[in-house]
Amino acid sequence: MSSESGAILHEGATISARFKMLLRLHKLEARRGLAEIVDNPISNFMTVLVIAIALALPAGLQVLLENGKTLSQSWDGASRISLYLKLNVSNSQTEHLAKSIKDNPAIDSVEVIYPEQALKDFSASSGFADALAELDSNPLPPTLVVQPNVNHTSPLASETLLSEFKQFELVEKAQLDLDWVRKLHALLELAEKAASALGLALGLAVLLIVGNTIRLSVQNRREEIEVVKLVGATDAFIRRPFLYTGFWYGLLAGVLCWLILEVSLIWLHQPVQNLAGLYQSEFAISSLNIKQSFQLVGISCALGLLGSWLSVGRHIRNIEPR
Repeated sequence: MSSESGAILHEGATISARFKMLLRLHKLEARRGLAEIVDNPISNFMTVLVIAIALALPAGLQVLLENGKTLSQSWDGASRISLYLKLNVSNSQTEHLAKSIKDNPAIDSVEVIYPEQALKDFSASSGFADALAELDSNPLPPTLVVQPNVNHTSPLASETLLSEFKQFELVEKAQLDLDWVRKLHALLELAEKAASALGLALGLAVLLIVGNTIRLSVQNRREEIEVVKLVGATDAFIRRPFLYTGFWYGLLAGVLCWLILEVSLIWLHQPVQNLAGLYQSEFAISSLNIKQSFQLVGISCALGLLGSWLSVGRHIRNIEPR
């Protein structure tokens, strides 16, 4: 709202001159908005920190959820289907069936467990080796352990594959722990909805924080606004520096939020790696990629602008020269 930023173009000015002047005005107002934050660093830093924490909570939950999805996909046992064949099925028939199932594009791998190997493993793990040695015949059937690929691990896809395998003539019984799969996907879906609800609630909180901060700034400059209105300044012209202030709040809060998330994930990296090692897993927690990082900062800037625009427009209209 300085005299320099209020320069007026002559009616005969070219489009290029108008564009250059508009660009210059925006640069001046952007610097003015940043200067207002820098002039009162302590209170404004607290505002930026509160906004950053409000954004970090849903963003952090979303990052952990994405890591949880990655981890669940690495749990091979989550959607394995066990096919118990009939006792009279030969090894060649078992291998032929396994090959035909493996050719299915929905299947990632098929493990064949022959009756002899199954009996040997059961004897070693059960402690009844002597009793099993007295049996006249092997009571265990050939078994196929089928692992669907990651695109067919949902409950619906798993049930479809299970129904298909039950139709095979050589299959005596097809088994899948569908309850476990349903619980896993229900938990992930609940977490997604919780993250969305938390994001909406805290996004509204950010709008209120920015709006209230801008409202106080407008009230502190009430006399200045009355003066520039007396000389013919429009509401759009008066609104511009406040919008840039809201933008800077959003940008600084977005960058600080990103830093908080990165530090938190680095702090969690070693404990998560130690826990994964206990389960013989190579899982490592991943942080935000470049696209997600820009999205986070962009959303923060948008919230800062929107909160400023909603607040400043209403309060400027209520200020009239005396």
